[in-house]
Amino acid sequence: MKKYIINVLGKGAECYVHKLTPEQKQKLNEIKTGDGNENHEDIASILGINDVYETDFIHLGPYNNPELYLIQVKNENDEIIWESDNKHSFEEEEYEGIYYNEDVLIVEDYSKGEFYSYDLEIDEEFDPKKITPLVTDLCESSEIITELNYNEKPLSPFKEYGDYWSKGITYYLNSNDTERA
Repeated sequence: MKKYIINVLGKGAECYVHKLTPEQKQKLNEIKTGDGNENHEDIASILGINDVYETDFIHLGPYNNPELYLIQVKNENDEIIWESDNKHSFEEEEYEGIYYNEDVLIVEDYSKGEFYSYDLEIDEEFDPKKITPLVTDLCESSEIITELNYNEKPLSPFKEYGDYWSKGITYYLNSNDTERA
């Protein structure tokens, strides 16, 4: 068996999604949530929680743009054997659009650093063409790479979260009465 570590780094987002009641949606609209002048405490109060980061619906990853992500593969000797560049494109992508027809508030924490890594053990040499990302589109507010597969097998059981840090918060209020093509 050959051992590899796949690191996923760059600029992206940690998105905290809150499903809204009609009353919460109305109150968030009244305070003009999404205009850039939000007060975190006011929003948490409307949601009935202590902090806007309290939710079970969290999505993390780099933006799906080769200029903003770096995928780096190291062998068991910690030597880089492959890394993406700013013109990289995947052979295939899995895509999921979520929350489109729901009343949700997305708290997008713009982040930078190492989002996650995977330990991979395979019999053959590593082939970067066998990497397939899961690209998650959250209501057209963020399109991030949330998972990787290798050779059509999910790597999620081997996922470890890395060290990344916040660079700023944006709020996006999605309404299920918004028409999409």
